[in-house]
Amino acid sequence: MAVTVDVNALLAEVGPEAARRGRESVADGRVSGLAAVNGGVRATVTDREGNRSNVSVVIVGRTLVGDCDRDNRPDGTLCEHAVAVVVAALDAGITWTVTADVAGAAVGLNKNERMVAEAAAALTRIELIGLVVEQASADRLFAGKVLRRAGRLSPAGPAELDRARRLVRDAAAIPDSHRQWDFYDLVRAGVAMAEELELLAVRPPTAEVLALVEDAIGVWDGLSGYLYDAWETYETEPSEIGERLADVHLDLCEELRPDPVELGRRLAELVEAAEVESFLDAPEGYADILGEEGLDAYDAALDH
Repeated sequence: MAVTVDVNALLAEVGPEAARRGRESVADGRVSGLAAVNGGVRATVTDREGNRSNVSVVIVGRTLVGDCDRDNRPDGTLCEHAVAVVVAALDAGITWTVTADVAGAAVGLNKNERMVAEAAAALTRIELIGLVVEQASADRLFAGKVLRRAGRLSPAGPAELDRARRLVRDAAAIPDSHRQWDFYDLVRAGVAMAEELELLAVRPPTAEVLALVEDAIGVWDGLSGYLYDAWETYETEPSEIGERLADVHLDLCEELRPDPVELGRRLAELVEAAEVESFLDAPEGYADILGEEGLDAYDAALDH
């Protein structure tokens, strides 16, 4: 749900100095890279001396929360750089949503996660960037998440979609292929589908990717039946791969918010088509997306 920001109330809250400096940054054209990411807004603000500040502003509990790598305020109010990003975003017609999360928030971290967060905060900027680049080189999914968080990842294009479609098509063809195959071929094909679709899901979501994930879910529902026959060796693989695909589907639906009635009908089709038991958490996991109308459509489709 989009949230309206009262800029006058915001400027009064942050104080006259931060308000003045923030508005000056916008007027002087020193806000760049403005982008809406994960329900929030991020940009880079350059001061008069040429120093750059990367800033993210999100909505938490209907309150604007800023994350500035140079000037975070202990009282939680927005710094001048965050004010500049808010004003620039409003000028550009960008809105916030209440589903935004706080990047790097320490709330809810367990002991080990807090220890890592504190260690990361103690590193220099160059050291931290080096570690991120090193990890991104070894982990495509992590690299995608970094690019998405920075607003530098575009929706999946024809090449990415074709590669994923080929993996889904090849997986579906294994049981009917003329070559000799074994159960491990099914597992390997399922993992390849899940990995590729997880990568696509990191990108800004599209209806094409959602449809492709639904195709993959249908394919895996069929392939997993073979693995159940070899449960002594492949006891956990069917559910592990199926749940990965189901998680991708739910995440995409939460971002795209498809028509509730249409989604309810599609979920019913996927659940009914499963040869054993669907891995989708339907309809319970989709209740907030479906609403009463979508849930009724789901039930009606199952009844038919």
